[in-house]
Amino acid sequence: MLKNEVQNYLKALDPEAESVIIDPSKLIFEENVKMNCFYCGKYNHNWRCPPNLPNIDYKKMLSEYDAGLIVILSFNIKKKSDYARIRNDSSVTLHKLLLELEKWMYDQNRPNALSFIGGSCKLCKGGCGKERCNNPYMSRTPIEALGINIIKSVKEYDIEIKFPADKVLKRIGLLLWQEV
Repeated sequence: MLKNEVQNYLKALDPEAESVIIDPSKLIFEENVKMNCFYCGKYNHNWRCPPNLPNIDYKKMLSEYDAGLIVILSFNIKKKSDYARIRNDSSVTLHKLLLELEKWMYDQNRPNALSFIGGSCKLCKGGCGKERCNNPYMSRTPIEALGINIIKSVKEYDIEIKFPADKVLKRIGLLLWQEV
């Protein structure tokens, strides 16, 4: 079964990664989540964050997927001074892992599998391009930018995200696909 295989592939890529298969129709959408993007420093400065996203009904779009995988990476924070670096590096680590899973899905005849990252895209060390995205094939949109309340959504699967993340930072990613 593909659901088990993708989880096994994830474990081969990162033995520490946790995952859970989800039903995309059970994701919880809330407008207040998108409002938080407005107060983020990346607002209007990142091509994969608001207001630079396509005008799509994301709840409807995600309901067109049959299956999903929540990917959880945990990063220990030993010193407060390491937080900013860990926050940045963990985002890139999750992002690249999700791209590997997308490629694997493509190889399994799931060409429209798509992933969403936790937090803003940080692939470009110098920031986003001024006129357009520097990595349009690799950059991905944050889960939160779609309006998904990921904290409430993963609670149904017994995953708890706590704040402040002063000892452990959890990065949550989402991979979606259609059964063919």
